[in-house]
Amino acid sequence: MIVPMKKAKLVVMKDDKDELLKSLQKAGVFMPIPLPEGETAGDAAQEEALLQRAEKSLKLLKKFREKEGLVRSERVVEEEEFTKLDPLRQAMLSEIEETDMKIAELESENETLTEQINYFLPWRDLDIRLSELSGTKHSVFHTGFIKPARKDDLALAVLEAGGEYKELGLGADGLAILIVNYVHDDAEVMEKAKALGFLETNLPREERFVSEIISENEDKIKENLKEIERLQAKLEEFARESEKIEVLNDQLASIGALKKAPLKMTLETVYLEGWVRSDQTDKFKKAIARAMDLYDLELVDPSPEDKPPTYTKNNPLVTPFEAITDMFSRPSRYDVDPNPAMSFWFWMIFGMMMGDVGYGLLMFVLFLVLIKIRKPKGDSLKLFKLLLYSSITTIFWGVMFGSYFGYTINPILLEPMNNLTDYLVFSFVIGALHVITGILLAAYANIREGKWLDALFDQLSWILIILGLMLLLLTSIMPSLLGLDSIGNLDLSFLQKLEPAALPLMITGAAIILLTAGRNKKNIFGKVFGGFLELYNITGYASDILSYSRIMALSLSTAIIAYVMNILAEMVMGSFIGYFVAAVIYLIGHVFNLVMGLLSAYVHDSRLQYIEFFGKFY
Repeated sequence: MIVPMKKAKLVVMKDDKDELLKSLQKAGVFMPIPLPEGETAGDAAQEEALLQRAEKSLKLLKKFREKEGLVRSERVVEEEEFTKLDPLRQAMLSEIEETDMKIAELESENETLTEQINYFLPWRDLDIRLSELSGTKHSVFHTGFIKPARKDDLALAVLEAGGEYKELGLGADGLAILIVNYVHDDAEVMEKAKALGFLETNLPREERFVSEIISENEDKIKENLKEIERLQAKLEEFARESEKIEVLNDQLASIGALKKAPLKMTLETVYLEGWVRSDQTDKFKKAIARAMDLYDLELVDPSPEDKPPTYTKNNPLVTPFEAITDMFSRPSRYDVDPNPAMSFWFWMIFGMMMGDVGYGLLMFVLFLVLIKIRKPKGDSLKLFKLLLYSSITTIFWGVMFGSYFGYTINPILLEPMNNLTDYLVFSFVIGALHVITGILLAAYANIREGKWLDALFDQLSWILIILGLMLLLLTSIMPSLLGLDSIGNLDLSFLQKLEPAALPLMITGAAIILLTAGRNKKNIFGKVFGGFLELYNITGYASDILSYSRIMALSLSTAIIAYVMNILAEMVMGSFIGYFVAAVIYLIGHVFNLVMGLLSAYVHDSRLQYIEFFGKFY
């Protein structure tokens, strides 16, 4: 059910503004609306900046937190504690940031030191100090790189002139070379060297050996790594107390929301507008009365131009399935709430796609335990409950199909792997009923708005055609073309009495469409041929119903994988080790099959709701 909304128009004294906003925030029943030429209750820039810092720190600490087990304890913060910002928490936040900054600085320094090591590595064996490369009165020193293939030619050119030539380490640019020339021969030798591809490199003139620089850098890197480990251990300690930052984060978000509340202020008063659920107006009034005695409140229905938020309220069995609709789109106030009908069909189709008693029992135990010990909230709770409820239909259809962890035992309806055609037809029947439900909801929406003729002409006509087609399939096409007069163990002979009604139903529905589909067209062509164009949509409905073959496909894939795992396990049985290996195959195989089946059933079942079902009315 879609809960109607009321627009609240509230005027209070300016001095009561802060208490009012706190009371409304605590009650959680008021959604403020931005006002034209309005302003906010305060400047939330400081809280926003602090909130960003807290969120960044929480993201950092998450890397250092121990993985949570199944049992998760949640801290409950008293209201008095929550409403006061603790300076110690802010100090802890600053310390976390400083620690992270120091780690970043040390890591950056290590990168620089590593780059220096890589730069000097080819020159590690240089046996003179770098400062001595400046040369002497009679000699000139050159350092650089040469391609290994040209080193002999370079050595010959240097040595022929009486110079010295020394090969050092191999670097990215080639072989590191030290050349020492006499001053008067230097220009000629270096001209030859450059012609051979010698790439001169000027090393820094330090009073140290290259090996000393590399060694010092390596020692410094080790020292920095130890300091990084110490600081990371410190972050691990902070991570164990991260709930303090989580509380600070929530406090800042709460304060920021208060300060960003949209309103209008005069010299003495404050005006607010917002939405309140019609079933929470009393709670809303009490929240105002707790904050002040003097106020003016008006609750009105939304105007046609308004776009109020939507809230759906359903029974506990339907509520978990609202998450499926919410992922698609929440209904507007003018829509029919799709959740009651959709939840039933999602529930049934999910069970068909899984269709195994053993898997259903595992699902029931697993999600019941997760709900009890993890105590999820919000959408997580809805998802777990959805899967818990779906375990019931998984067990039901498992009994119908006689499937128990892939073993077939006394199927009541049919056996998927041995009755493929029967199962395919059964999937189409389920699809037709699902589509008809969507058309009925579209008819209900028209009737609710007083459009009785639209419901008759646009929806009832298609229901008649689909029912006629399904009757024709079950009573004529299946027996004559496929030689089937049953779906598995379900005898369809009782439908033979309805066979004469199949064609009249189809003809009546088609006639209604041909005569009325063009009634809203302005030109004569549209009025005359509109029915023919509308009747062409039969291909769309046929395509929709064919999509339900995925029910059989997914159910069959789950059954086949389970069957294969059972065969593999049975093949290795016979000895102690064989039974152990078989147990491992059973465990891994069926757990894998269950997980993949859950994922596939969830995705494909949702797809059937979104396209084939919602497409008819939503």
